[in-house]
Amino acid sequence: MFRTVIAVVGLLLLAGCAKPLVETTGPIAIRRVDIETSPTLRSHTDVLSLVQQTLNSQLVGTHQGRVTDLDVTLIGLTYKNPVMSLLVGDSNRLAATVVARDEAGTELGRFDVIAIDGHIVNGVVGAVVSVAQDKARVDRALARELASQVERRIYGKTSRKVMTPELAPRTAPVAPPARTVPAARPAPAGAGV
Repeated sequence: MFRTVIAVVGLLLLAGCAKPLVETTGPIAIRRVDIETSPTLRSHTDVLSLVQQTLNSQLVGTHQGRVTDLDVTLIGLTYKNPVMSLLVGDSNRLAATVVARDEAGTELGRFDVIAIDGHIVNGVVGAVVSVAQDKARVDRALARELASQVERRIYGKTSRKVMTPELAPRTAPVAPPARTVPAARPAPAGAGV
């Protein structure tokens, strides 16, 4: 777990040094954002839908330039751990890999982003908060922060406040159809005589 904390801190420091994508590609206009999740990603809400809402709202059709599509893969989601919060501090994190491609499908750039919802205290209070936190609120905050981080990594800044995504409606589990027992057939006339 300590290695994970060091890796996250290292990535954050390196991300702060990275040049915006537009410095190497020239101006770009995001036309489409495709998002998928790694098979191991588990969330308490439909985080894919939340990220789709925020990225589309923040990026698609908001800048002028070379037409570009983004392929985003959500690769990790971790919620604040009570024990880690108590011992060394912890936060909620959502990690993604972003690939920018031009109209011909040529890769223009690839980068990793980590959104951190770190507005929660640590220590004893942080451990209690991490147990009681509203995971739906956390997922919305992480989706908003991810959109902000992706825009900052592409354009060097965030152009406006990121919208708050709506949770996907929950559907009630569908009950299996009731089994019907076929009605007894009457014996043919004259049978058994």
